[in-house]
Amino acid sequence: MKKIIIISIAILSVLIVIFFGWYLFLRDTEVPVGETIRNILPFGSPGNNVVPTSDQPSVFDNNQEQLFGADQFGNPSADLFRLAATPVAGAVIFQREEETVVRYVDRATGHIYDINLPQETNLITLKKIKVSNNTRPKIYEAHFRSDGNAVLLRSLKDDSDVIENLSLELTPPQGTSTETTYSVSSTLLRGDMGAVTVGSGNNLYYVLKDTSTIVSSEFNSASTRNIISTSFAGWRLASAGNNLIMYTKASAVAPGFAYRLNPSNGAFTKLLGPLNGLVIIPSPSGNRILYSYVENNKTKLVAKNLADKVLSEISLPTLAEKCIWSAQNTGTIYCGVPSQEISGMEPDNWYRGATHFSDKIWLFDTDENIAKVLVEPEERLNINIDVLDPQISPNEDYLIFINKTDLSLWAFRLE
Repeated sequence: MKKIIIISIAILSVLIVIFFGWYLFLRDTEVPVGETIRNILPFGSPGNNVVPTSDQPSVFDNNQEQLFGADQFGNPSADLFRLAATPVAGAVIFQREEETVVRYVDRATGHIYDINLPQETNLITLKKIKVSNNTRPKIYEAHFRSDGNAVLLRSLKDDSDVIENLSLELTPPQGTSTETTYSVSSTLLRGDMGAVTVGSGNNLYYVLKDTSTIVSSEFNSASTRNIISTSFAGWRLASAGNNLIMYTKASAVAPGFAYRLNPSNGAFTKLLGPLNGLVIIPSPSGNRILYSYVENNKTKLVAKNLADKVLSEISLPTLAEKCIWSAQNTGTIYCGVPSQEISGMEPDNWYRGATHFSDKIWLFDTDENIAKVLVEPEERLNINIDVLDPQISPNEDYLIFINKTDLSLWAFRLE
């Protein structure tokens, strides 16, 4: 027994020496330990390499939330407010009769919640309603269908590096039922899935990394249809009307390319490239694109009309994935724009969590060449918001987004 204890102590001592040697000499000192460890995990999207902070107060009390934030005079801010203080895996905003609803997945538990957004600007309390209480820990990504009643949950299976992709169909309770939670049916989507995007209707599109194939499926079906096979598996996807945009994962030190892909027949045409750090966001119709790239160590932001090929460079640069196109006002874009200058090593550092921004929300009208700041969160609420995954409501009265700094969920009233 004594011999076993001595051996165990010796092994533990060696492991401690190795760890501190790595910590002091080998790791990137600019990156915290937690971020360094996360960088080796299989999820590499912008929303995953962050350290959720817990220094913000809890805003929910007995299922009610007092809107977080006040102006410099202590008055409640009714147009910019936090919906969820705990980290979220994904969200969607949709219309249910006269109500504008935000549905989101709690990252730690996998529970799904609804919040009905206020119709009047003077309301300062919100109620969150639990849609599903099925516990599924550590959901890293959640991709909702546009109506909110189907969602793809992505997690690491049994704390391994194997990604599990589970699609849920959510059925609301009957009108005569006293239950408030939805019934849930699940479908396990198989394959070594990479980038994912949600198409129109019930369609999902994703990359199978092991075969370098872009496929389509329905949310509630494990069957897939091959669209195109390539020699490259590192594509990112975006829905663009009836088409898809496929573009290479962005890096400031590598040339990127973008293509428009017809999911019906697999035909594709080149749109852009080579451009370092290329990120592209199409308009809902797919007739326009917004893209950012790095040139001469500076980030540039450009809107392009694909019909007439007209380019509109936006003088306030930001990363394109901090932006969303308006569906009602052609040529209008809403963006989170950093207050500080963007370095020439973006989006790489932003993706791995080494860089965080403090954004202002801007409106850009690329047809009329108008730029207008809508809100400055740091000045208004004394908080830094690093905009991620912005979405606009069907009525375009609300903008929602995730704060990449702590993965909290926010809303901004546009009207």
